[in-house]
Amino acid sequence: MRSMRPGSTMVLVGMWLGGFSACSTVLMSTPVSKGADGWVVTLGQVTKGPDEYVGERVVMNPGTGDALIWTVVTVRNESTQEETFSYEACVLEAKGEARQPLIVDRHADENSTTDRAESFDPGQERTRRLIYTFPKNQRPTRMRCGKIVLPVPGPR
Repeated sequence: MRSMRPGSTMVLVGMWLGGFSACSTVLMSTPVSKGADGWVVTLGQVTKGPDEYVGERVVMNPGTGDALIWTVVTVRNESTQEETFSYEACVLEAKGEARQPLIVDRHADENSTTDRAESFDPGQERTRRLIYTFPKNQRPTRMRCGKIVLPVPGPR
């Protein structure tokens, strides 16, 4: 007798992915990188939604009138010594709005929060998911990490 598991697993994965894509809108998927002060920051993706984050010890929903904006950020220490990077310095901006990350996530298979600041050895690189609340009626136009400004281009 043949197992039905692979087929049923594919159907479940397809349903999950279909549901996920219905809950989020890709705002930017072409990576943008810039560097300053010994750091290189790459903004790899920006999505609006899903509007719930369920982590190992936290469940987060946006407030009334807000949505969750999910970003994928890679940070690399280009200096010759150990340095500390604060993700709180990565502010998502639009006209009249500037928001610090609500959640700093390890960007692994499972939602797992991490420290809001981390030490990096020379040449070390880490990818994190930064999640922000943002007004539903606005679209972020840039991310500012200290002196590094990364545009969030609009749809073409």
